[in-house]
Amino acid sequence: MPLARPWKITALALGSAAALLCAAAAWWLPSNEELALRAAQAATEALGVQVTVGALDWHVLPTPRVVVRDVATNQQRPLRLERLTVAPRLLPLLSGRIELASVVLDGATVEQRSLRGLGGGAAKPERQGSAPPLELSRVEFRDLTWVSRSGVPVVYAGEADFERGLALRTATLRRPGLTPAADLVVTRETDGAEAGTQRFTLRVRLAGGHADGQAQVRTAADGQLRLQGMLAPRGIEVQAALAAFNRRSPLAGQAEGETRFSADGANPLQLVQRLHTETRFTIRPATALRFDLDRAIATLGREHQGQTRLDQLRGRVETQNSPDGTVFRFLDIQASAGKFSASGDARLQDQRLQARAAVDLVDGVVGLPMTIEGPMGQLKVTVSKAPLVGAAVGTAVLPGVGTAIGAAIGRVLGGDGPPAAAPRRP
Repeated sequence: MPLARPWKITALALGSAAALLCAAAAWWLPSNEELALRAAQAATEALGVQVTVGALDWHVLPTPRVVVRDVATNQQRPLRLERLTVAPRLLPLLSGRIELASVVLDGATVEQRSLRGLGGGAAKPERQGSAPPLELSRVEFRDLTWVSRSGVPVVYAGEADFERGLALRTATLRRPGLTPAADLVVTRETDGAEAGTQRFTLRVRLAGGHADGQAQVRTAADGQLRLQGMLAPRGIEVQAALAAFNRRSPLAGQAEGETRFSADGANPLQLVQRLHTETRFTIRPATALRFDLDRAIATLGREHQGQTRLDQLRGRVETQNSPDGTVFRFLDIQASAGKFSASGDARLQDQRLQARAAVDLVDGVVGLPMTIEGPMGQLKVTVSKAPLVGAAVGTAVLPGVGTAIGAAIGRVLGGDGPPAAAPRRP
């Protein structure tokens, strides 16, 4: 038994030392409450709006991690994060480098209208220059609700993997729980890439169809980024595609075409905020789901509930993102059916439409001029110097041509909410 005494003394000494170290750490290290306050202050300074942090916990075992809960901005439409888990690597941290094994977001609400109010309190350049470089291996997010400018909520999930220098390797964005699947997969190409240029393959599955394409991001000498790319949608059912994003479609039919996109910016967020797209599309055949053209003509526009089958609908749509929202321009829009053909163009921004159309009828009315303008739901229709039949056609056809074919095609290609019918005239 005397041999066991040194081990007891050693164990007692080690235990006492550990207790003293723990007491010293508890005295020296800030509490979770103080860390949460510091995190809220740092976020407030960076974003330019007051930020509250409900709780912040850090753990070393079994693996190092920091958990932040109940984060919100003080805005009319607050941005909310329910739970954010960050897993740092300790050894690089001891040498002054920040390397994160993963960042996992569980639950968040992002209001598009509130993003414009962020960034006013960005850190000073000298402080940014002194910050250690950041490396990140993986990001995951679940139950992320994006609320558009028009108030339509859509839930997303996804993940992304990065290599050294925050170079994106793969990324997936999906609408969870949908059948058929709705997702976007981005994969970086490793062969044939020029210096300063990253190339990616794009694969979209949506509404029973798909869209394949490519994109490249070029870094200029001054650090600015230039994005260019294209997608070729095939066999995408328009009505199901809009339903996948909680929007009601005015049209049905399978769409095909080609989309080209581009943007310039200092970082990926600016690329999204400044994105410009141009899409040439064809829907053959197409159906206007809430407008019966024959019935409208027969009743001189007093009744037009029903559907209209179109032999073909085609045209070009341009979009431009900006801090004030997305601007939609509909150019060279052409529709044809057994009794009429129509062409026109339109502009839609912040739920306000300006459109012009010309309708040719089999009975000899050619190039009937029309305009439609105003907020969606209160559109004003004007037919210039038209005979009686032209007035009837202006009342009956324009909702199909101007609204359901002109303005609504923006909804088909990514706008918000259903189109509004033109007001009926007495």
